[in-house]
Amino acid sequence: MRLRSCLVIVPGLFALILAAAPERARWMSLGGDFHRSGLSGNAGPTQGCIQWKFEAGAAVLGSVTVGSDGRVHIPCEDGKLYTLDADGKSLWVHDVNTPLLSAASIGPDGSLYVGGRNGMLYAIDPNGILRWNYGTGDAVYSSPAVASNGDVYVGSSDGTLHALAPDGTELWRFTTKGSGKAPTGTILASPAIGNDGTVYIGGLYDPNLYALDPSDGSVKWVCGFPPVGAESPGWPYASPVVAGDGTIYQTLLYDSRLYAIEPNASTILWSTDLLDLSGVGVDAGAVDPEAAGWSEPVLGPDGTIYVCLDDAYLRAVDPNGGIKWAKQLGEVGGFTLAVDKNGLVYAACEDGYVYLVDPYGQEVTRFQLAGWPAFPVIAGADLLIVADSRDYSSLDAGTKNAVWAVSSACPEGSTPISRPRKR
Repeated sequence: MRLRSCLVIVPGLFALILAAAPERARWMSLGGDFHRSGLSGNAGPTQGCIQWKFEAGAAVLGSVTVGSDGRVHIPCEDGKLYTLDADGKSLWVHDVNTPLLSAASIGPDGSLYVGGRNGMLYAIDPNGILRWNYGTGDAVYSSPAVASNGDVYVGSSDGTLHALAPDGTELWRFTTKGSGKAPTGTILASPAIGNDGTVYIGGLYDPNLYALDPSDGSVKWVCGFPPVGAESPGWPYASPVVAGDGTIYQTLLYDSRLYAIEPNASTILWSTDLLDLSGVGVDAGAVDPEAAGWSEPVLGPDGTIYVCLDDAYLRAVDPNGGIKWAKQLGEVGGFTLAVDKNGLVYAACEDGYVYLVDPYGQEVTRFQLAGWPAFPVIAGADLLIVADSRDYSSLDAGTKNAVWAVSSACPEGSTPISRPRKR
């Protein structure tokens, strides 16, 4: 009622407030958002030409991120955060003199947060100026999550999730457990933020998913993952992914199952063995029995979960846990994924291709790049950005450490990189 009265007394105030609010980044962190969903609001390209190419000084180990203005932020193993304009031209470079290991995350004010091998989290303003840094106890492979109020959550190899205010002041810490072989914990996964602000995180050697209260870091609940047969439980290496209805999806190392977890309790709603593809016509002998979950699942606009193990198959799983289809893509495997608004899945593979698969499991096309492309980013309408995650800086010849922007609009004289779908 108070806001409504203000609108009557001062016409147009609400419109001014909306105009002053910052526009949402196009791809703000690993997985596109802090749900880590991998789902874009844009349609990606279905044919491909290189729009621009940028060569960094070393490998890009984490995803690129894209601001609301189309600026592309590239964290690099050479210790530099490169920022390009929408046309791929360099705007600024910030050198922190330590390898950057994770995707930079974009806060509500446009600030960038990125972690380094030296254990520091860096806050950098939109013009490339360091605002502050914060020291954790070990290397930061985790891509920070940023709440709507600007609070920052980042995991560290010291086993601790660190919560910081927008000015870098520490708010609280939460420490995961180690194991018999590793008495101290470590966090490699990126935290996810739920619809109600709950922070979800898992530690590599700690076979649990933790739901934390964002106000003080207290544990709301703990979901323990079951053993794999007679073996120990799997380990949370990939980040938890939060669906629109709040359901959390998790893959694990040394465990071939996809888990769906109830957001208001510690209940596992269902688990599906991703190695059992007999129901979709894949012979058991064709699947690597040691395959496990190294990368995050992504979510389609209809709720389908797209997930892979470290084998050559992309799986589609319905929200009730049934495997809808499995598609072999090449021979190598090792995919990282994104989904466009039409449900087209982009699967970047260690064989140098990005495969495009429709919601029915049919390969539409593939883009031939080079090296080891990873973490496809749908950076706008008809625009895909992919970076090479393998370091070629020691080589003397050839293109190396590239970031590619791909679109259906082919510049004059360019050669399409699309390849016909596999028959």
